[in-house]
Amino acid sequence: MRVPVGELSPGAILAEAVRGPGGRQLAAAGTVLGAQHLQVMRIWGIDSVEIEQTTSLPDREAMLAAQRTVAARFRGQPTDHPAIRSLFAAAVARQLRAAP
Repeated sequence: MRVPVGELSPGAILAEAVRGPGGRQLAAAGTVLGAQHLQVMRIWGIDSVEIEQTTSLPDREAMLAAQRTVAARFRGQPTDHPAIRSLFAAAVARQLRAAP
């Protein structure tokens, strides 16, 4: 199942290798994605990846709720800065893992 990198959370399992624009392998098939993997994919401009179907993704409502919660914590921060975007994504992923 092809999924946009922005919708992934740590714990997803790659069904096929992820390669950067120059063909360099960024992650092998079978890799359990962590927050650092997701950050590297965003840095290299990877839009979407193929993940195993057994991986459960958060539903849209849970994702939106996590984003709202984290956005309140990041109020006043420069959201266009790459470091802040990366921290925001990591905080959303953490919020999703902590959600009941």
